[in-house]
Amino acid sequence: MTRTLLPVSWYIDPAAYQRDRQRIFARNWALFGPEAGLREPRSWRADTVNGWPLFVIRGDDGILRGFHNVCRHRAAKLLADGTGACARIVCPYHAWTYDLTGALRKAPNFGPEDALDLAAHGLFPVRVEIWNELVFVCLDDEAPGLAAWLGSLPALCDEFPKPADLALDGGFSAEGDCNWKAYCENTVEGYHLPTVHRRLNAAVDRANTQIEAYDEGRLVVFHVTYAGGDTTLRGNQGIWFYRFPGFQGVAGARSFKAERIEPISPTRMKLTNWSWFASLSPEEKADSIAWNRQITREDMGICETVQRNFEAGVYHEGVLSPLQEGHLARLQALVLDAIDGAGGHAS
Repeated sequence: MTRTLLPVSWYIDPAAYQRDRQRIFARNWALFGPEAGLREPRSWRADTVNGWPLFVIRGDDGILRGFHNVCRHRAAKLLADGTGACARIVCPYHAWTYDLTGALRKAPNFGPEDALDLAAHGLFPVRVEIWNELVFVCLDDEAPGLAAWLGSLPALCDEFPKPADLALDGGFSAEGDCNWKAYCENTVEGYHLPTVHRRLNAAVDRANTQIEAYDEGRLVVFHVTYAGGDTTLRGNQGIWFYRFPGFQGVAGARSFKAERIEPISPTRMKLTNWSWFASLSPEEKADSIAWNRQITREDMGICETVQRNFEAGVYHEGVLSPLQEGHLARLQALVLDAIDGAGGHAS
């Protein structure tokens, strides 16, 4: 029997939230979104990821670059959240103008020509890499490359259709009143399926479904065999995966799902979903998207009850099932190591 490893205060305190952002999320890759819509020169997308306003933009040279969405002058936001295209980036506050490589080109009416070193005031860069038509960003120059970070995941996904073989068709975002760690702990165990996810549990052949850890526990994969009528929608087999700290998805015979999990406050988290489909009728697609939303609501709903009881002050420590919750214990150990241990880069 293993006791829970993390103090309850780590799910509540503002200081713990900031530690998680700086020591965990800033040092790992994060899913930014689909490459679709970013293939043409001058196209851009802006979003807030793990509390940092960011944007990615395709240069005239064809390179996709990422930047903090903050002007070097007075910290104004440069691009509104969403998508667009531009030949240059002009700050809406004082018209400081940057080219698509992030270099500052003009600072109108700032002062004498030699008052400002333009070359020293380019945009703050963010690393950008692409896997499987998904754009990822990383704030840490010393973190491993995306391929190393993904580890075993690409090989595990190889037997299933890729987003390039499917059609991007839908997505959603949802916010929940729970700490991101509580939500991800729920993600890596199947103990709750029979009670929280009745339809999903009925669709899974549990006798032929295994949960495996890869890459020292940073990747947890459910190797799922489906049963019953839902094989029409999902195929006979698939994988559900979670890569610490905030990337999860589903790969199957007829669909692919990618999701970003992120903290937005000490006691709130956000999930953003993108889904790709093939050979599904409009009714089947609508049902699949609705089912994805339902699963998210069910997970958030139970995690919100956990969060409320954390905040109530009665619960201080729990116990973990050696049969059902080993991956949860490993996730907590990863958090503990990042915060109190070496705090090194996740490889």
